[in-house]
Amino acid sequence: MTKRRLQDLMDRKHCQEPLTVGGKNYWQRFQRLRRIINIKKTGEDIIDDILAEDLRDASTVKSTTLDGSRLILTTEPSNLQAMLATQFKEFETGRMRFLQMGPLLGKSIFTSDGSFWEHSRALFRPQFSRENINDLEATEEAVAELVLAIGPIGAGGWSREVDLQPLFFNFTLDTASEFLFGESVKSQQQAIRSARGGGGDLEPVDLHSTAGQGSSKQFRDDLELIGDYILYRIRLSKLVRLGDGLEFRRALGRVKRFTDLLGWCFVRLALHKDIYGNLRDVILKDFAQSESMTFAQLKSCRYLQHFLNEVLRLHPTVPLNQRTAACDTTLPVGGGPDGKSPVAVLKGDPVGFSVYLMHRRKDLWGSDALEFKPERWEKKYPNWQFLPFSGGPRICIGQQFALTEVGFVIVRLLQRFEALEPVDRAETLNMRKGLGLTMWPADGLKVRFRKAH
Repeated sequence: MTKRRLQDLMDRKHCQEPLTVGGKNYWQRFQRLRRIINIKKTGEDIIDDILAEDLRDASTVKSTTLDGSRLILTTEPSNLQAMLATQFKEFETGRMRFLQMGPLLGKSIFTSDGSFWEHSRALFRPQFSRENINDLEATEEAVAELVLAIGPIGAGGWSREVDLQPLFFNFTLDTASEFLFGESVKSQQQAIRSARGGGGDLEPVDLHSTAGQGSSKQFRDDLELIGDYILYRIRLSKLVRLGDGLEFRRALGRVKRFTDLLGWCFVRLALHKDIYGNLRDVILKDFAQSESMTFAQLKSCRYLQHFLNEVLRLHPTVPLNQRTAACDTTLPVGGGPDGKSPVAVLKGDPVGFSVYLMHRRKDLWGSDALEFKPERWEKKYPNWQFLPFSGGPRICIGQQFALTEVGFVIVRLLQRFEALEPVDRAETLNMRKGLGLTMWPADGLKVRFRKAH
């Protein structure tokens, strides 16, 4: 019955099937599944090694799962435009996304379709108004705490070795909780204490052995650490209650995305000294140290925007996504030997797409597509081949907030520090991708800063 429906749709819409990958029989498909399951053991990357291999000879392909279901995968801009915009109502997030993300996010703007999604989006939109995004006072305070957490400057003007990933998470958690709930959880305070040599994790305290040591500096520091930790837990639990728990977890999802973008920005700045220097020169020219910044100023700094675009091109925070056909429909291209015929999609068929792989296609971006070159953005590119925040009605409503916060951090840190170097250049150069709901630098980001004179 399904095969007949598919053939009828293909005949009516003049469709052809895309290239088949992943095996044509059950045993080949089983071997492929086994390869995917074992990627952690083998050290393979599911995007760069498996999906990129599938899409080596075509930008739209199909595969069959072990239960016989049909799966389409595409990196074709016109197909993404169809699913996300021009044929928006014919493709939905689908039941599978709710099953995967529902336990974490519940029924929310991320996991729903139709009227519930429209209502949820309408509720969120006012939070990301230009007026709210332009209020950067809390961000300024959080950046000051980030600098303190990086730690003191030692010999030669260099900071200690520091892993920026947890500090960036603290920063985005503090700014996002302030932005969304009106109160920061002050998560950076513990990192600041560690940077000052006040200790890290809490350790058991023998109260009998410390009796009478009220004047001891170490004892006072320990008591202050305990107080900070208790205060942090109280604030965190208050925010969880404010957001009924579930909304707070949704907010954490957005925080994670900002953290990942910050991480990839500083991976690139640590690896490319020339770009760090060029960007710093522009920042020193365009932004005065003491002046407050605005959304408009950050947006008008062309080289900063080019840098952010290039980071998002090579490191989109959501590298893989999927839609499910809400009805029998078609994709504009991808079928036939030349890939130019429409592709039939039956109701319930999943269509996966990877902006990560689309952003790295040499036929779209040139022979230097895998190279990090902010200067390429002096040229304009078609909208639908660059989708770091998705597109169409479901485009990320927090994108300007994210870009403003990340741009603000870059400006303030580059004003303060004249150089940045990775602790282990080889590790940073070969940074593994962490993959979940988002993509992040899996090996952390261990660096040193040199303070400007």
